[in-house]
Amino acid sequence: MSMDILMGRASEIPGVEEDCYAAWFFRQLQEFRTDGHLVDVTLCAEGREIPCHRLVLSACTDYFHAMFSGSHPESSRDKIEMLGVNGDALEMLVGYAYTSIIHITADNIQPLFEAANMLQVKPVENDCEKFLKDHLGPGTCLSTWALADKLSCTHLSAMARSYALKNFEDVCGTEEFLQLPVDFLKTYVSDEGLHAMREERVLEAIILWVMHDLDERQRHLEEALACVHFSHLNQGLLENIVETDPVLSEVLGIEELIRDECRRARPPRHIHQEEMIVLGGFTCADRPDAGAENFKTHANFSMYRLNLHCDTIDCKPISRPLHRIAHSAVCVVNNDIILTGGGKSPRQAFRYSVSQNSWTRLPWMRKGRGMHGMAAVNGKVYVVGGQDPYDMDRKLSSVEVYNEQTKSWKRVKSMRRGVSNFGIAAYGGKVYVFGGDLDSRTTSKVQCYEPGQNEWNVKATRLPEPESGIRACTVNSMIYLVGGSLDCVLRYDPQLDRYKERAKPLKSWEHCSACVCGSEIYITGGLSKLFLDYLNIPHPRVQCYDVGSDTMCMGSLEGLPVPLCAHHTVTVSRQ
Repeated sequence: MSMDILMGRASEIPGVEEDCYAAWFFRQLQEFRTDGHLVDVTLCAEGREIPCHRLVLSACTDYFHAMFSGSHPESSRDKIEMLGVNGDALEMLVGYAYTSIIHITADNIQPLFEAANMLQVKPVENDCEKFLKDHLGPGTCLSTWALADKLSCTHLSAMARSYALKNFEDVCGTEEFLQLPVDFLKTYVSDEGLHAMREERVLEAIILWVMHDLDERQRHLEEALACVHFSHLNQGLLENIVETDPVLSEVLGIEELIRDECRRARPPRHIHQEEMIVLGGFTCADRPDAGAENFKTHANFSMYRLNLHCDTIDCKPISRPLHRIAHSAVCVVNNDIILTGGGKSPRQAFRYSVSQNSWTRLPWMRKGRGMHGMAAVNGKVYVVGGQDPYDMDRKLSSVEVYNEQTKSWKRVKSMRRGVSNFGIAAYGGKVYVFGGDLDSRTTSKVQCYEPGQNEWNVKATRLPEPESGIRACTVNSMIYLVGGSLDCVLRYDPQLDRYKERAKPLKSWEHCSACVCGSEIYITGGLSKLFLDYLNIPHPRVQCYDVGSDTMCMGSLEGLPVPLCAHHTVTVSRQ
């Protein structure tokens, strides 16, 4: 693996033209250095001496500019010992200062990245980070995670951590995993977001790690075992492992240790038991080759099941009554998907049973609606607002709730102001509605419904700008807003009624969908610009926003099985 980086444009023939002059000037500097002409400092690292010019180094990086400014003792020394810098990496960076060219490989990436970070050679640092992102895999994610943490590269660290957690089954079989220091091992396997198929796999991975250097690592076994959620292991299997495994059976007091750990009330790692359901919306068969006039979108008549790597587990056509679900709404209650409204049957309602893999009709709603929202609170489904299907300019304020016992819909208190195409989320037993389209404009107001009081109120703090088409996701005690015309993730604190700007998207997200898994928000699809902004087309990419580290990364190269926009994505427990 390698990557050549060339900054600027090179020419073999010196001349007065701007592009040729720059290349000629770089060659002259390199010849001066080779000939020792006007050389005024020698950098020393690991026994290697590298003669160069203070002026060139100062122009390349602020680190040397500050060193040679006169306030440091190094500014007057002929030889400077560069402690903590790899000799080969230092020579490459000096060469970069003279030529603007550097050659990055898998063998030199770590010392080069560390040296570029220390010496503040930002272009090389950026390209090292890109190299590591491009080559992220089961055998590199752990070392990349550790290196990024060491160099305080927050975004790269979050991306590598996310990859390592999601690909645990592949990562724990690599040489890199077996070489982990004990502290890093504990950090990794104790993470609540670890995607292990079973908790037994975590125990097996720890035993594998210990066996790799038994004499040295057996003393770390007890602290490593504390990372296992023993209460969620099959107890019969656990007893068998303890009795037959050559490592565990020899550990003094292992039965008492495991008995104590089993008594600890630790939550299961729910994240590895979840998957995404994607349905509805619009797609395109192929991207146009000739021009915008050849491009067409069509309704998506398939439902996809995806794992959290965005691999398609299953794809099946949806039933014919569900074909016309444009501008519908969905939510999940008790691991069933409820779908309402939209299309040419705007009062329709359906339930999809994940466990039975089947759709059933629910009683029709009292009011037909499209571009509306849904939220589940305490096991009840609330359908909110939207637009009148028979008068598209009229926005609805009505709200109804589905009663599971009576199998019927009931009207509750209407919103203060009718809106459609808004963000909706549930938190703390309340329903929050963010922005949306009014009769002739877009609003920045936030409306909140309290079912216990059957009352709506308008929050004091508005959205920073009027917004419509946004998606709202609740994670822990915060609500996160994405999509629409937002230029960053907005975090809303319901208790303080306050917003904070967070990470920016990596891909356009207008008409996207979003769902939550653990501490990550999966932002699926949306519209991309094509033909110099003349045409918007659906795209298949998935962006993952990590709430804890406030970082955005692309979910996978493949993304969704088809390009999609105006669709639905929800998270359900795997059956």
